[in-house]
Amino acid sequence: GEVWIYHRFDIPGPLLQDTQLNRSKRVRGESMLLKSKIEEEMPSLKITITPSNKNQSTVLQGQTSSWILTLSNYGYAPAANIMLKTNAPWLNINDETGEEKDENSSTSHCIGPSGTLMKVPFQGTKNTGILQPGETIEVPVFIRTSGGGRQDFYMICRYELWKEDSLISPRHRWARKLLSVPVYPSITMSASLMPSYLNNGEHILSVELMNYRSDRDTGLYTGLNVNFDNLYVISRHFEVKQLQGQVTSDGDSNSLIPVDVDNKPSALEVGWQERVTLHYLVAPIVGTIGPCKISTLPFSNDGSTSLDDVKNGDTKLTDFICRERAHDEFRSTLENHRIEKERLLAEQEKEGQPRHVAQIRRAKTSLPERESNLSSSCSEPVAQPHPTSIAHLCPSGGTSNINVICSWSARVGQGDQNETIVGQHHLRNLSIRPQNKSKGCPLAMTAKRMEKVRHDFDVSPHLDVDVEITLRNRLVETTVDFEFALDDQPEFDFVGSTSFKWSLLGGEEIIVPMKARFYAGGVYNLQSVRLTVLKSEAPIPYLFPLQWRIHVEEDS
Repeated sequence: GEVWIYHRFDIPGPLLQDTQLNRSKRVRGESMLLKSKIEEEMPSLKITITPSNKNQSTVLQGQTSSWILTLSNYGYAPAANIMLKTNAPWLNINDETGEEKDENSSTSHCIGPSGTLMKVPFQGTKNTGILQPGETIEVPVFIRTSGGGRQDFYMICRYELWKEDSLISPRHRWARKLLSVPVYPSITMSASLMPSYLNNGEHILSVELMNYRSDRDTGLYTGLNVNFDNLYVISRHFEVKQLQGQVTSDGDSNSLIPVDVDNKPSALEVGWQERVTLHYLVAPIVGTIGPCKISTLPFSNDGSTSLDDVKNGDTKLTDFICRERAHDEFRSTLENHRIEKERLLAEQEKEGQPRHVAQIRRAKTSLPERESNLSSSCSEPVAQPHPTSIAHLCPSGGTSNINVICSWSARVGQGDQNETIVGQHHLRNLSIRPQNKSKGCPLAMTAKRMEKVRHDFDVSPHLDVDVEITLRNRLVETTVDFEFALDDQPEFDFVGSTSFKWSLLGGEEIIVPMKARFYAGGVYNLQSVRLTVLKSEAPIPYLFPLQWRIHVEEDS
């Protein structure tokens, strides 16, 4: 009553490329498609990720939301050493261990320099970090979206077979998950820095914010407004203060009206396609270099600011910007490595003769004399901060950069389904004092003079007013050679050094004293300076759009 059927599969194996004879005769190896070897039971993980608020449909650019990462073991063996790799630094694992971390520690349990490889922390039923068969764990995470349009967020999980007394390398498996999210525009943020012409070393930070929302599923009840909550500036060497008088709450339609809650200004509401520009004073921190500082600048009319050390409680605020910096640096290094490999390959093809193995080994093992002497003299290793740490975001050696974070909130949805979402936008590595190069003029110029004077020209035909012009090299490590000149003015004259050449070291300054001579009363603009930076390629002249006004009153 049984029928047995036999069929032989004739599947060609792969072409062998190990020897020249096999390549010439197109010899095929044994096919392994229908062969399998079952040695032991293995774990099998399944990944699911769901938002904490399942009713939310609109996702804005820069929005941070809470999600649940679920890992289930459907296999027959326990899994351990679970690693998670993503294609973008969107996901941030909450640190619920309560351990005190310093600023050199990694953020979000990251491993390696990419900022997208993390070790999943969890507490199993029996042991920490071991997922038993049939067990399911939930890991709370935060996701910050970026980009525009439909974004694909890839996650790949690597896990190993756990054995208590295993002496060999454990076997591992992979699990994949794809999350496709439509991302709508939210806000745009840009910043510019200019040296202050009042005090030496201070700068003016101008931050421009614009509401650029385009999510049309938001109803008329909620509107497309965005509330700007706080501005945070992270730096080790600078503190930031808000310039007062910019935000008022007097009801004037031309003023910036903060949103009041219990008669307390809490946020700055900006309508659709409206733009706001606020200005801040950036001043160097006096004293020894300490831990990384964070300046909290609320969008309110009182101008209150605070300067505190970055603590563990600020990780939800700083983790994303730290990982974004690490990810961008990793991609930049990888791209430079690829370009260098292509350059070496092009040189090799140009020469026509490939290098043999001995030449390649010699090039890898040989070191320049300077590097070999340095490595021999420095025997003790120097601890480096993790690429995703706060210390790497604000290095102690980098004395000219700040990082800006803007936190915002908005309402999305229609009718009774509307809800409040939060987000943050980043501006990283804003250069206050460039190291070697500057996009604009490498020299900062200020003037000290009286703004209003009185003189009787019947008694004396002219009036001399003291003027001090200060020139400072903004570059930290580069010497600047320049030529100073004053343009002739028909209404007044300058008495003193009106033209000379000079050289300033990095951070050095020079004060040029002179006198401005007036022959009649009036309002004059003393700014007549022309600076020409002398470079080897060609001299570059600079004119400054400044006004040094002085009011000369005639005393009859």
